[in-house]
Amino acid sequence: MGPVLIVDDEFGIVEAVRDLLSDEGYRTVTALNGREALERMAQERPAMVLLDYMMPVLNGPGVLESMQKDPVLRDVPVVMMSASPPEFWQHLPCAAFLPKPFDIDQLLAMVRRIIGAPTLRH
Repeated sequence: MGPVLIVDDEFGIVEAVRDLLSDEGYRTVTALNGREALERMAQERPAMVLLDYMMPVLNGPGVLESMQKDPVLRDVPVVMMSASPPEFWQHLPCAAFLPKPFDIDQLLAMVRRIIGAPTLRH
C-alpha cells in the first residue's frame, strides 16, 4: 500500500496528522502546497490524499483537477479538509470531506474506512 499524502500549508496540521497516522502504523508523506503534492504523487502513488482546500501555489481544487486528468492518480481517494463552508467544496470529486477543526477519532475512522488498517511492518 502506498503512503497517506498529507497536504496542508499549515505546518502544525501536517505535523500533527503525520504523527497521529504514523503512530497508528500508516506510512505518510507530506507536502505544504499543491505543487509539492503533485511532485510527491509523481514519485509514488499514494493510497489516499488528505488535501487542504485553501493553499498558496496550487490550491486543493487545482490538485484535484490535475489528479483527474492523470490516469494513474484519478482513482486515488481524496479527503478534502477545509474550514470553508460546504458550498465551496461539496461539489468536488472527493471520497469524503473533513471540516476543520476536525476530531482525531473522526480522522482515523475516515482513513480506516477509505484505505483500511495499516499494513504490518516487519
